[in-house]
Amino acid sequence: MRARYFGGTGAWDDPLRRLSRFDGAVFHPVEPGSITSPTVHVFIHGWQPGLRLLERMHAIGDVVPSLPAWDPRLVDPLGRSLHSYHAHLLEALTALGDDHCVLYYSWIDESATDLDVMLAYRSRQATQINGRRLAMALQQSLGSENVRLHLIGHSHGSAVAVHASAALARRPDQVTLLDAPENGVSRLSGAANLIDVVLPRIKPGRDDEHPFVDSYASVFGRPYRRKPGLSDVVDVSLYGGLAFKPTVVEAISGAHLYAVDWYALSVREAHRGVGFGWSPLQGADVKGLSSSYHSRRRKRPLVLRRRTDLPRMFGARRKVPMVTRPSRITGAEMHLSTRHTAAAQVLRILPGDGLIEFDVEMTGGDGSEQVHLDLDAVPVYVAQARFPVPRSGRYVVLADGAAGDHLFTARLVTDPNAKYDEDTDDAQPPRVSVTNVSIVSWPDAALGFTFERIAMTTFVTGTVAGALGTLFTQAGLRLARRGVRILVAVARSQR
Repeated sequence: MRARYFGGTGAWDDPLRRLSRFDGAVFHPVEPGSITSPTVHVFIHGWQPGLRLLERMHAIGDVVPSLPAWDPRLVDPLGRSLHSYHAHLLEALTALGDDHCVLYYSWIDESATDLDVMLAYRSRQATQINGRRLAMALQQSLGSENVRLHLIGHSHGSAVAVHASAALARRPDQVTLLDAPENGVSRLSGAANLIDVVLPRIKPGRDDEHPFVDSYASVFGRPYRRKPGLSDVVDVSLYGGLAFKPTVVEAISGAHLYAVDWYALSVREAHRGVGFGWSPLQGADVKGLSSSYHSRRRKRPLVLRRRTDLPRMFGARRKVPMVTRPSRITGAEMHLSTRHTAAAQVLRILPGDGLIEFDVEMTGGDGSEQVHLDLDAVPVYVAQARFPVPRSGRYVVLADGAAGDHLFTARLVTDPNAKYDEDTDDAQPPRVSVTNVSIVSWPDAALGFTFERIAMTTFVTGTVAGALGTLFTQAGLRLARRGVRILVAVARSQR
């Protein structure tokens, strides 16, 4: 049996180590070609603040690259194990019957950080590479081409689900996003998924030829339906009400996880015809669904009402369809072989740039070879020779860094047990070519995350808030003084 490695610079990546099958009570390892159920649900967790040191400590003690997310020793600062937050959804999906297989994807080693809101960007940085890993894991594990595939991502896990969908040669049947962070608060801290530039690449739709995409926002989510190419996305605004918790962290965490709780309820009560109940996997007709719904009562969470969009007065002209967004060829090319396993190029990023697109050609070898791409030393892409990535998945999102020079690197990584012989036709040494590197730009591209921009935004916000606070305080003091004078005058007149 071949040795398994994954993670780390220059290491052969085995994403199957990150995937497990849940039977309702126990998590089981997944072997190549072992998933043959007609319907497969894949759940992906999100950012895990406060678990970094604990995960690293147990991983080093166990002499393993990383701990899986379902390890019971992974207990957060609130005293709960990580998988307990998602167990009710996993159990509800498992209860659908033997025709449904439930998988759990773990990337806790890269999504866990210290307990600091400003570190959320580190988790979001790892979503691209883990989306590609998940795609590879599914391609290796699915034993049938007729599987109906459902990807469910919570928080940053929703970005992993979308990146995986773009990297799969066969699109999933449904992609469900649970409180995908996209609003102003998450963008300010660098936590925003910024997947509105990627979703059009998987071509969401309402028929059998396109994946059905539904998004449920409980605190950090933002509608996608008005973005170019996303009119078929179903956006749901959930109202969980005010939950009084001992700490602010618990209150925010509970609101963020409400989307998971709500969707689990919709699975258990699929007959209500909302959430999972309107899924095409249930045989529902999604063509008649509205693009926007909202809930209004916490005690009746599955009662949704259609929301009518008002005409947009501002920003409508900034929309630029994906097909018309200008791109420029950089001229950068990288060629790899067993003798020259790494190459690098410096790319000049301009304001408004949003994506790097490229072509990858892999020849020779036995199919196990992998190509790894990094942007500014951050892993963003991995692909295996036997699973060619479609055009839709050959991109890198420019979510970090200001305009300027950025380092784009490529590595050829081979299975440690693979052997090549140039004298035979069956085991020619592998070669990789990364060509047609181009940069896609559009006027409404989100600004890259940098600490300098966050510091400036915080400074300006603080200055404006302080100035307004001073003005209101002065106005209040003046009114108070005037009131006192009036009371004194009234008192004197009554003497």
